Amino acid sequence: MSAPFLPIATLLCMRAGSPPELTLAAIRSTAASLTSDDVILLRIDGGELDDPWPYQEAAAPVPLVVRPAPVARGLAVGLNALIDEVLSDPRWQLIARMDVDDESLSGRMEAQRQFFAANPQVDILGTACVEVDQRGRQLQVKRMPLSHAAIVRTLPRANPLNHPTVMFRRRVFVSGLRYRTDVSRIEDYHLWIDAVRAGFVLANLPQPLLNYRRDDAFFRRRGGLRQAWADLRVRCHAIRGLGLQHPCDPLWPLAAFVLRLLPGPLQQRLYARLR
Repeated sequence: MSAPFLPIATLLCMRAGSPPELTLAAIRSTAASLTSDDVILLRIDGGELDDPWPYQEAAAPVPLVVRPAPVARGLAVGLNALIDEVLSDPRWQLIARMDVDDESLSGRMEAQRQFFAANPQVDILGTACVEVDQRGRQLQVKRMPLSHAAIVRTLPRANPLNHPTVMFRRRVFVSGLRYRTDVSRIEDYHLWIDAVRAGFVLANLPQPLLNYRRDDAFFRRRGGLRQAWADLRVRCHAIRGLGLQHPCDPLWPLAAFVLRLLPGPLQQRLYARLR
């Protein structure tokens, strides 16, 4: 018996006024491993597109649905709105993430679709990724733990999935789970913890299936006291919420807190060594 075909809805959020080149490349690369039975949804946070045609052309033959949002509300609100729209149509069995400044690598969407068809117990699936600089030059391959058990063990010390690579089964969001809107830049991290607590199974593919763009401001955005506190809280949430009791677990939130307070260049050097 052949594996079932699982239609994919891919979610992207673009800030109004952003240069179109990267978004067009993201859409084009993602559509390359989708079919005309899938769909791409693009939310414009804080405005609308002057001309949607180039974006629709980049997505072809995959249908592209553009959703303008006059008021900028941020990534979590935008993704939750798109998820609610997808859930209103029973066709879409898989829901994929993609960032508008990244590029899917060859076969990404189809590889994840096939994995889900062959592994019905898995609910959330990420992949490894290739980190590239602003000019597209490779920096390093960012690999993640593969099994559910390894992902759970990683949660107190690091985010164990590359968010732009992730694909979900519909049932994850039918359960009521959504991105938290009261946290900044770690809404995905909280979602993984909440999904594990709800009994969903997570996994990662070992092959890199996305180019993740790490621009010059990457570490500056993730530094400072506010982000340090956010990282401390999410790791403590993992330890408490999942009932983890390894004696080293409390050290990871403190280490992450200190790391976020370091100057950006020093964070960058440590990041390269720790990966």
